[in-house]
Amino acid sequence: RGESHRAREWREAVAHDGDRGPIDVVRQVQKTWAQEHPEQVLKWVFPTKRRECLRIRFGATQKMEGLTTPGFRAAFGELMHDCPPSVLSTMMYLYLNYLQPHHKRIQAQGRHLLMIKVYESKGEANCWHIPLKEVIELHRTAASAMVGGISLNDVQLVESYTVENTFALHMETFACPLGSDRGNQYGECTWVGGMALHLITEDEHSPMHDKSQEFARVPEEDRAELAERQAKLREKRARKKAGQKLKKAEMAAAQAAEDQAAKEQEEAEAEARRKEGLIAPHESFSKLFEDVAPRRREGLLQPHESLRSMFKSGAM
Repeated sequence: RGESHRAREWREAVAHDGDRGPIDVVRQVQKTWAQEHPEQVLKWVFPTKRRECLRIRFGATQKMEGLTTPGFRAAFGELMHDCPPSVLSTMMYLYLNYLQPHHKRIQAQGRHLLMIKVYESKGEANCWHIPLKEVIELHRTAASAMVGGISLNDVQLVESYTVENTFALHMETFACPLGSDRGNQYGECTWVGGMALHLITEDEHSPMHDKSQEFARVPEEDRAELAERQAKLREKRARKKAGQKLKKAEMAAAQAAEDQAAKEQEEAEAEARRKEGLIAPHESFSKLFEDVAPRRREGLLQPHESLRSMFKSGAM
């Protein structure tokens, strides 16, 4: 099981490619990578379930490595520290083709843990994002004797990393021991590690760079305290946001009631004006209606005298 570690302050890293440090080497490559190799860049997706994960074949990582220089690979390896070769290849591929080109969209999703499982016997890596709430729940329900899985370090890292230009990583490798069941393509967990991978910004003097370095300099033993402060700050912001949302909803309901009352008042006034505007009938029409019934009775045909006599004799 590998150490759970974070990237140390990059200014202390050794130089590669002449006098240039690893940061400068990687920065120069990432500036033109998407333009020079657009076929390598992955389409934007943000999988949050394992079944939706990015599947990276070892053949793809080897092809990408063939497009880079030994100096770049050595520089990136310095930033990643002593990760297994399969993890290093996967991370180089992810950084140039997914994390760096889509970093603004990834950051917009909030705090997540990037889970990376490398299946060496299968020649494939699976990658997906786990939201902070799910990270906490997975750690709470994980068995203490479990190899791999979400650790307390992962929780603290996701709660405290600088969202603007840092990626929280959890990495695991799997391999099938010699002579094991060939039907199992995944194998057993052979290495576990975690770190905060800092995005290399174009301007090393930008505020984002300073925030990232400030986080990187936090001692390991102080991370729990930092995570607790960050969690309290997020809860305070969430309460404030919820209060503002409730106040806005109450104001909207009051405005809707006021608008409805005004509408009903306007409709009532319009109905009153309509009635007032009706034309009263002329006096001659009123007299005509009064005389209709008598004239109608006078205009009825009278029965013949013989019929009257018949009716009278029949009655008798």
